Amino acid sequence: MVFGAALLLLIATVPASAAVSLKEKIREKEHLLRKTELKEKSILRELRDLAREISRLGREIALLEKETAIIRQEITRIEKRIKAINEQEDLLRDRLSRELAVFSTLSRTAWLNLLFAPREINAFLRREDYLEAIIQNELQKLRELKAYREKLLTLKKERERELALLGKREEQLRRKKKELLLVRKEKETLLEAVRKNKRLYRETLDLLLAAQEEIEKLAREITATRRKLEKMSQEKARPSSPGIVLRPLFEVKGFLRPPVSGRVLRFFGLDRDLFTGKISFSPGIFIGAPPGTEVRAPFSARVVRLKWVEGRGKVLVLDHGYGFVSVIGGLSEIKVLPGTEVSTGEVLGRVGASPFGPSGVYYELRYEGKPQNPLEWLNLKYLRLVR
Repeated sequence: MVFGAALLLLIATVPASAAVSLKEKIREKEHLLRKTELKEKSILRELRDLAREISRLGREIALLEKETAIIRQEITRIEKRIKAINEQEDLLRDRLSRELAVFSTLSRTAWLNLLFAPREINAFLRREDYLEAIIQNELQKLRELKAYREKLLTLKKERERELALLGKREEQLRRKKKELLLVRKEKETLLEAVRKNKRLYRETLDLLLAAQEEIEKLAREITATRRKLEKMSQEKARPSSPGIVLRPLFEVKGFLRPPVSGRVLRFFGLDRDLFTGKISFSPGIFIGAPPGTEVRAPFSARVVRLKWVEGRGKVLVLDHGYGFVSVIGGLSEIKVLPGTEVSTGEVLGRVGASPFGPSGVYYELRYEGKPQNPLEWLNLKYLRLVR
């Protein structure tokens, strides 16, 4: 009873304060997690905008580079044409210079000849007019070439100015793109830090939620324990039949006497079935014993049920109280009836003969409806465990 009172005191004090503090921490971490998620979404939007802007600048720079290449090619063609004009102009000048020299020489000679042969004046004048016309024509060509060259030089300067403006614009775009790339790198670093914090907050929140679940589970278990303690108090206060005292099996764990002494032929858990040979889960154990061997109660109990189960023979169900139930099968002769109370070691019946395999007793122990490993509760000095 002292233990029960201490447990009730623990139930009343510990979980409530722990749960309140834990809920406050959970709310705090949830708030931080929401803020972090909002920050993460904001940074992701900024990164998407930066990516679009960087992509736009990249396309614009590519167009400028293409346009610059076209202008460079055009300047190269203009320079080639200017070079060709210069060469052509040099040729014309050289030819004109030679023609002028010839014309000068012929002119002086012709005038001397004309003094001795005046009849040739008409031919002389026609020849002089022809040579002058040729010279004037070539001079006109030189003037036209000069004008065309000036035009090409002007066009070249315009293209060079355009090229300089394009280069300046391209440099500005590249500088802006570089700045945006630096901003993006900073945002990515910030995003990594935010996501790291988010993971930490999530992990902490998961731990807190797990702790809350454990506390709630503990509270449920404590509530169930309180009810069991109250039930134990009521059962202890309830008058029982003379000589029959129901106590919790926890008090005698490891000291229960088996229904029969003998070798354990099938174990609790996954084991081979004695009759089918298949491996399956067994909620109890099978103890080999000769037919007619007395079967005794492992602990004081009330007989609550008697039934026939195929493969188990006649089966008795004993209620030990406090949630413990024993199931004993393989009996042929039954000496107790449902509703009667039996004490520890009292004879319940005898082992029956088995038509399918070795004879013996099937024993199952349950707590709150869940099968327990009987070998953890029975006194093993009465059993042989060699497989």
